[in-house]
Order: sequence, then structure tokens, then C-alpha cells
Amino acid sequence: HMEILAYNKIGNGVINIIFLHELMGDSSNYKACLNYFDENLFSCFMVDLRGYGESKNILGKYNLEEAKNDIINLVSFLKLENYILVAHSMSTMIAQHIASVDKRMEKIILITPISYLGVKSNLKAKENLLSQMKKNSGKIEEIVEQSSKRYNLIWKKYRVNLAYNCSLLEARISYMDMYLNIDFESIGNNKLKINIPIKIITGKHDFSVFSKIEVSKYFQEFNDVEIVEFEEAGHYPMIECPVYFASQIESWCK
Repeated sequence: HMEILAYNKIGNGVINIIFLHELMGDSSNYKACLNYFDENLFSCFMVDLRGYGESKNILGKYNLEEAKNDIINLVSFLKLENYILVAHSMSTMIAQHIASVDKRMEKIILITPISYLGVKSNLKAKENLLSQMKKNSGKIEEIVEQSSKRYNLIWKKYRVNLAYNCSLLEARISYMDMYLNIDFESIGNNKLKINIPIKIITGKHDFSVFSKIEVSKYFQEFNDVEIVEFEEAGHYPMIECPVYFASQIESWCK
């Protein structure tokens, strides 16, 4: 039987928004901003991918094709005739692939995104990173530390704790493998067609690979693209600037 991903619905408005999370968090990443969405205007569906959050018990391959199909099936299950997709970091890759095939998607909003081709990484670097993640000790702390230089210990502990506990190790490693794409060049010949508006949020204090200047390069092949840089955010605009984040999403969705 078809597995339906776990989701929480907030609001009862006519504008449907589906939210997808990143590698080291789950749909709870959006909690801080949800109070600022107009529940009369929007129906927000906070979704957990397989192996994450409330979908932890839904096992699978944790790859691009499966995640893409899971979201498309969820949209059908929810009987949505149209929707806007909001995706964060790792899931922006998945979101772009959905956008190229699902005609019900009206707009795609990408938070601190990567290319639909994944992240360029040589084989040795990729294998090194994956083996460190498999050890399940130390690497997450290092990533959180690097991405949270401006913030205090409570924040760092929260992020580390969430990264370890909100997902299955196998799921984290497989999704990481998905975007550390070694076959970047050959896939590059199969251009993705996205014919809906692409809206993007970057954080000024994020890693350089997620900087506005780098991100704009990943999306130059598409014609309807708008990028807004959040001055006070790093990799988590929805948590770092929740009111501004909700306001920006709302202005794009109305």
C-alpha cells in the first residue's frame, strides 16, 4: 500500500502551502514562524520526509525519486488542486525535481537552496564526509559549530540534539548521499524544466556555498527567479527571523 508521509496542518485558508525540511532538522524547524501565518488565508502542511520526525517509522530508500513521489502522492492524498511548495536546504533539490513534473505546483519557494544537481563534491571528500556521518559522533557538532558562530551555547545544543534525534541515521546518510552528487557533469546535460516562479531566500551569515552570489549562479538557467537575502539570518531564516520570514512568504503567496 502507498505510504503517506506524516504532516501537520495549520490553518484553513484557500492557499495551500507545503513545507519541506532540511537534513539536520525536521518540520519542527518551522515552529517559530507558524504563529505569523494568517490561518484564514493559508492552509500550511508541515511535512516530515521518510525517516524524519513523525515519519520516522516510514522506512525506505531515502533518495530523490522516492522523496519526489512521496510528496506528489501526498498532494493527491490531500486532494489539493494547487499548492505552493516551500523547501529548505537539502529538500530544495527534491522540490525542484517535483516542480518539473507536478503541474499542480503554482510557485516554488526555496530557502538557502542547492542546485537541482546537488552539491559538487569530489569522490574522496564525499566518502570522507559520509563515513564521518556514519560514525554518528562529532561531525554534526562540527557542522553546527561552523554554522552558528554568532549564537550561544543553548542554540548550538538545541541544533545538535535535534540533528541526532529527529531522524534515523540511515535516512540522514542517504539524503546526504543524494545531494553530494558525484555524477554532477553527466546529469548536467539533462536540464530541468521549471516553468513556474522561483522565489529564493538566502541568509547573509550562511556558509559561502549558500551565499546570494553563489545561489544566483545555480538558478541562472531559469527565467522567473527572485532572490531575497535576509540580513540577520544564517542557514535558518525561519527560526532566526520568524516574523520577517512569514511576512516574506505571505507576500509571495498572496
